[in-house]
Amino acid sequence: MAIVEGRSAGGPLTATGTDPRNVDGQAICITVFSTVKWWGRPWLRAVFLYARLRPSSHGKLARLSFIHFARWTLVTGLPGQRLRHPQLFFESNFNGGWQEYIDAFSHILTQGMTLFWGSSYGYPKPLPTGPFKTYIDDHQLVASHFYSAYPEATTTIVLSALNVEERLAAFRDRTRGMNPDEFARAWRAFLAEVQEDL
Repeated sequence: MAIVEGRSAGGPLTATGTDPRNVDGQAICITVFSTVKWWGRPWLRAVFLYARLRPSSHGKLARLSFIHFARWTLVTGLPGQRLRHPQLFFESNFNGGWQEYIDAFSHILTQGMTLFWGSSYGYPKPLPTGPFKTYIDDHQLVASHFYSAYPEATTTIVLSALNVEERLAAFRDRTRGMNPDEFARAWRAFLAEVQEDL
């Protein structure tokens, strides 16, 4: 969860190329606002509806295991105030470097980036990545507070731990009442089964 503020001079960038205020352990946040063109409001609503009705359209995004989540939202107003120009709000948490994150989005989700940001002013297209990175950097906000529940764990580590926990519960139920020799054989087999997640 990130709470954002406007751009301000922060400390030096981290080794991953990220403002240190956007980092909590292994987790990095990114928050981007871009102004939407006059036709962007109905277009984005159609894109969001399609994404909601066709969960299979998230396939490529879901396969990027370093991404905790990514969300696009159309902001048309603030409490008590309607915005003259809607804003496309993008937020995401991920593991790894900022540059590599944008590279992955650009190369793997090329069409998806244009579906979302193509309705925003100044969008340069995702490829080549240089202008797209500049665009994202120019529209990015710095977090004033960023919290990660498991800051030292990557998404892959958390998913592996959940898998081991589930399989360990099944192992525990399956091995109740075994004698020591049977349990030792079952334990060795279990370790071989879950080796990829350890």
